Amino acid sequence: MLEFEIVAHGLYRPDQLVIDYDPSRRMPVTTEMQAWMDDLWQRKLARAHENGLRLFNSPLFRFSAAAARQDGSLHLVMGDTSYKEYVATRTADFAQKHTRENLGNPLAVCSVVETGDNYILLDRRQGVDVYVGRYHVIGGFFERELDMGTQPDPFAAIRREIREETGIQASDIKEQYCLGVVYDLATPHGEMCFLTRLNIPLQTVLHNRTPEEDEIKQLLSLQVTPESLHEFIVMNHGNISATGEPNLLLYGKEKFGKEWYDEAMRCVI
Repeated sequence: MLEFEIVAHGLYRPDQLVIDYDPSRRMPVTTEMQAWMDDLWQRKLARAHENGLRLFNSPLFRFSAAAARQDGSLHLVMGDTSYKEYVATRTADFAQKHTRENLGNPLAVCSVVETGDNYILLDRRQGVDVYVGRYHVIGGFFERELDMGTQPDPFAAIRREIREETGIQASDIKEQYCLGVVYDLATPHGEMCFLTRLNIPLQTVLHNRTPEEDEIKQLLSLQVTPESLHEFIVMNHGNISATGEPNLLLYGKEKFGKEWYDEAMRCVI
């Protein structure tokens, strides 16, 4: 069973993203719903404090739609939301009673990061409130206060996440592409998947780059071949985050071809 939906996929440079952003595109909220969200948020804050977890209400971009166009571009429709709205509307009781359009639907970014000597970087999630213990690639939420220039900049967002979590700098990046957009069906939200290729080897990342945050307790790696990536995904299906898995699959499609991708998908469906 898949926990994700692949909304759109391809290989996109920054100039191939067409972003339609309108801050008024927010989830519909009644007075009663707002009161319920406020109460739930206070309970979540208290529980996070008891468990030593960080929880704060960040202003986020909201995912509305994405489509691959025939001209080779990726069209994104976005609005505004917050982490508080996400925490409230991802609860099973709420999410199951409402359509996707009526949820918080924040947009996140994640990337397979490939070193110059053909390793990819992985994280085993700790100190977070979803997918604890599962494998994930590098990523986080698309934050309005940090990733907004003249318009929302998802490439800047993923570079920021990579820098914060690994210490990898923009000068370490050889090339970077967006691989498409997926939707997390388990904790409802959209996520942009990326491929980031470095011009430095794994040992330089591990020993000469210092993360800005302590979110990743131990950075893991996998030496990539068609066989090793296929085995990792299949053996850990259900133990990879719902957005990390499609990011790995789309990366494998780009690196090893459609036949590899189709075979891997058959094994996880």
